[in-house]
Amino acid sequence: MRTDVQREYGGALWLLASDEGCADALLDDVRALQSLLADNGRYLRLICAPNILLEERLRLLDDAFRGQVHPYILNFMKLLAERGHFAFLPDCLSEYCRRYDEANNIENVTVVSAVPLSKAQKAAIGQKLSQKLEKNVRLATRVDPSLVGGVRVETENAAFDGSVRQRMDDIRDALHQAVL
Repeated sequence: MRTDVQREYGGALWLLASDEGCADALLDDVRALQSLLADNGRYLRLICAPNILLEERLRLLDDAFRGQVHPYILNFMKLLAERGHFAFLPDCLSEYCRRYDEANNIENVTVVSAVPLSKAQKAAIGQKLSQKLEKNVRLATRVDPSLVGGVRVETENAAFDGSVRQRMDDIRDALHQAVL
């Protein structure tokens, strides 16, 4: 469930970037920042620490990010810090990405397979899913040997399981329910 802060601030950043024609440039910085925060959760806690004065927080943000990210992103982070909402930064960045994807008709799809997929298989699956979903597909893959074979496709709103493991589970369930 999206929070009001996430919706309002992340949405405002998206609208600004969209209106200014720099949504793609900001997306690169947003993704890099998401990765950085995921790898360094301590930085988020540092900026949110109540014993650090606002001026110091803003200086820390300037020192770390000036010249490294688009000025809109830096100013956005400072605004969140000033308003006491910096802890919501990861959620706001996710909202920006969600709105970007929505505006560009992009669906994030994860394909889970028993063995690693080749580039050709990924391309074929991506193309097929794009046609089926009538969206541009951003494909991620994951390997789960317990599937035995086949694939499981996961979207934000649905999952389709065509794995051998699922078929075996279905057969087992049918046999348990069968009257002998």
